[in-house]
Amino acid sequence: MNVDNEKIRSIIVKSVLGTLTEEENLVLQEWLRGNDQNRVLYQKLSSAIELKHKYEQYESVDVEEAFRRNQHRLYQNDLNRRMKKNLPYVAAVLFLFGGFVCLLMNHTGEVREKVPVVLSAGGKHAELILANGEKVDLYEGMEMKFRERGSNIQVKGNVVCYEEKKDSVTIDEYNMIRTPLGGEYSLTLSDGTKVWLNAMSELRYPVAFSGDLREVELRGEAYFEVAENKNKPFIVRTDEFNVRVLGTSFNISAYADSPLALTTLCSGQVQLTDCMNPKNEQDLLPGEQLLFHRESRKMEIRNVDTDVFVSWREGFFQFDNHTVEEVFMILQRWYNVQVFYANTEVRLDCFTGKLPRFDNMMIIIDLIKRVSDLKITVDGKVIYIDK
Repeated sequence: MNVDNEKIRSIIVKSVLGTLTEEENLVLQEWLRGNDQNRVLYQKLSSAIELKHKYEQYESVDVEEAFRRNQHRLYQNDLNRRMKKNLPYVAAVLFLFGGFVCLLMNHTGEVREKVPVVLSAGGKHAELILANGEKVDLYEGMEMKFRERGSNIQVKGNVVCYEEKKDSVTIDEYNMIRTPLGGEYSLTLSDGTKVWLNAMSELRYPVAFSGDLREVELRGEAYFEVAENKNKPFIVRTDEFNVRVLGTSFNISAYADSPLALTTLCSGQVQLTDCMNPKNEQDLLPGEQLLFHRESRKMEIRNVDTDVFVSWREGFFQFDNHTVEEVFMILQRWYNVQVFYANTEVRLDCFTGKLPRFDNMMIIIDLIKRVSDLKITVDGKVIYIDK
């Protein structure tokens, strides 16, 4: 499809600001389907336009005054001598600490960057693997419909939606959705259960649920809102434990590179069972979190502010006395960077705060540097942290 650069730039701006007409949306979708270069260009331009819009929206904020009001240090832990610091909860401040990328298209459609250091946030991106092995690239704003034997599948509004075919013969066929570093996506399963998949995660699930159980397999992190069905329990299987529910909302973080797997219950009730020892099981109530220690296979329950562990679904990072290592482990999955530490002491500093998830990482790094003793150096996609 031949669309002149000026027109497509205008359409992309309207898409970011949510002012597209139906006709313009059709033009955008056809242009995105044209080739991979168009889709990459759209993602880069969208990020730059959104950041510029936020900058203009908040440019009147008194940064220094907002910073002074919200910065304070927490107490020092005598046992491990870790300094605890509080990050500001004012998102407006974050938008002002960094620049934005000015992306221009020349007559060949190439992208030129005018601001040197940009660690772009992730976005709506995943890979859908169908039962026959076919792979479908899922990207921001795409729309399409297709069929599997047991379900009709629609991709719209950054959600993959399965609708079980009426009067169809149920065949056990499985699909998988996989997010890369810096990617996230959502889906609605054939029973109506909603799933939000975080970066570097994968979910395997049947196209249509048959039998007496609804079972899915998770690696990484996902938030579930399970459709209630008392006659057919819903089970999430991970490499370490299984979570059994009826109708519940909860978050599971089970990344292989973390010594802990976390299950956080927002509503309802769930039961967790150790895969290697079925007698090792625990029930969770709303507001509770189960920590599964991979090495010892110990299960530990604690009360938590659930918002801290599910705010990623709403576009925020939220930390509550997280160590620097924990903070940057989460950030590196979203911004696709590598992080190196000068020593163990650096890893143990702690932070509390709420940060916007969809901004240039340099903004977040600038803020962390302002409220801590950390020395953070950025070299391309590699970050070095020292004191």
